[in-house]
Amino acid sequence: MVMPSTEAEFEPADMAQWTAMVGRILKGAAPDSLDRIDEDGLVTHALYPVDATATLSARHLPAAPHARLAEGWQVLQTVPEDMSNADILDALASGATGLVLTAGDPAMLDAQLASVILPAVAISLDGAAATPAHYRHLLTLAESLGGAQAASTRIDLGLDPVEGFAAGMALHAGAPISHCLFRSDGWHWHNRGVTAAQELGIVIAGCAAVLRAADTAGEDMIAAARRMSARIALPADMFAGIVICRATRRLWDGLLAGCGIDPMPLPVSGHASLRMMSVLDSEVNMLRMTTALLGGAIGGVDAMAGYGHDLLTGESAGARRMARLAQVMMIAESHIAASLDPAAGAPFVETRTAALADEGWRCFQKIEQAGGLAAARADGLIAGWASDAADARDTAMRRGDSDILGATLQPRSEAVPALLPEFADIRRPAAVIEDIRRVAAVNTPRVLILRGDDATQEGAVCSALAIAGLASVTLPEGDPGIDAARPDWVIGCGVDAPPAGIPAARFLPAGALLHAGDRLAALARLAGSVEAGS
Repeated sequence: MVMPSTEAEFEPADMAQWTAMVGRILKGAAPDSLDRIDEDGLVTHALYPVDATATLSARHLPAAPHARLAEGWQVLQTVPEDMSNADILDALASGATGLVLTAGDPAMLDAQLASVILPAVAISLDGAAATPAHYRHLLTLAESLGGAQAASTRIDLGLDPVEGFAAGMALHAGAPISHCLFRSDGWHWHNRGVTAAQELGIVIAGCAAVLRAADTAGEDMIAAARRMSARIALPADMFAGIVICRATRRLWDGLLAGCGIDPMPLPVSGHASLRMMSVLDSEVNMLRMTTALLGGAIGGVDAMAGYGHDLLTGESAGARRMARLAQVMMIAESHIAASLDPAAGAPFVETRTAALADEGWRCFQKIEQAGGLAAARADGLIAGWASDAADARDTAMRRGDSDILGATLQPRSEAVPALLPEFADIRRPAAVIEDIRRVAAVNTPRVLILRGDDATQEGAVCSALAIAGLASVTLPEGDPGIDAARPDWVIGCGVDAPPAGIPAARFLPAGALLHAGDRLAALARLAGSVEAGS
């Protein structure tokens, strides 16, 4: 069946016609009134002109195009240290095609990988497992299956580009050509707060650190480049995920060109953001995870890791399975992998990719001006970026300029689950809300809404209180039951002064809460009122 073309159904339209139509919808306002500026200062426009002379580029393609078309990307399952062999085998039987091993003791790999056909599975080492000892142990396991098995395994060792360079080059001569030894990791710093452009700058700085060290040591830079991989974070914003995937490869090409090296593929793995997650209404994390994974799928990552929606409080086997099967459906049912660069040619995506790549390159140059990645980490430049960006997000959250579904938008009155200690250092915007909710749950202050001549504020006040998990009762001004209610706080809607018997320090006009420059500080004050000596 031949589908009709859009030209047969619709009249051709130029940019002026689109602009005029948007103007009518906005009742005369200009289209640029819809523009959005992100935290890197980059503008996302409402309309983008089509460049008829633009040509598509191969720079955004996956590292192994033929493998992606045939099999899709690698569906990674992160393996915590306490994950059993039975659970690992179940993961491989239900969608996973790669494992991210994290056990600190190499001897644990024997039990975890029992009955796993290593040449059929992509292996990544991460955290405490990213060591030469783990790598050699894996090779020994592969060789025990038969001498040729070691060469056919796919291993990403994940050594740090700075601290692990010497160890990586010591392995280089004897490692199969398909093995990546160094990983430039932006995901780690994303979870600690950096912006997308800063993350890109860090990733490229890590790649540059390996090339520079190889050149200084008299090693072959091209051979060192072939040992590189990169890991980036996939945010809840699908389009932001698409763009950062494509911009990563653009900057890699630029780095190689600057070093006089012909283009070569860079294996890129996308791991879903952890800072986007919330322990409040954690089921919403499924939505965030799905859009994050879609961004990576369309952006062209070579491997992708999702996480269960309950990861922060103790990931369940069922949640892990859903995160895997979401990717399996994208490959097997949505056929996203059937196109190597599905977003190519879209002016919205191409323009944003170029803008992010340019800003990422500027961040890379700042790292280089600081003396390279090692110096930038040692002197606190990158940690400062992360802290400043995370603080800015928290400030936006406190002002009410940013919303998180389940936390500030449509919050549920649920107890806040305990966060696992290993995630305490992640700068999650939702953590600000969770802390207030925990205080309120301990103190349980009594909040009275006093309704005066402006009842319209009452709903907004109730919604604001729900963010902090605070319940309230409402009484009209002058009601004799106010004294019997013994409130810790009275919030006046259309009432400018506290009723008789209520201290002024325990009275808050609705406007002071709803229009506060730091709305969360006002809510925290209410939540902690009993403990403060009420």
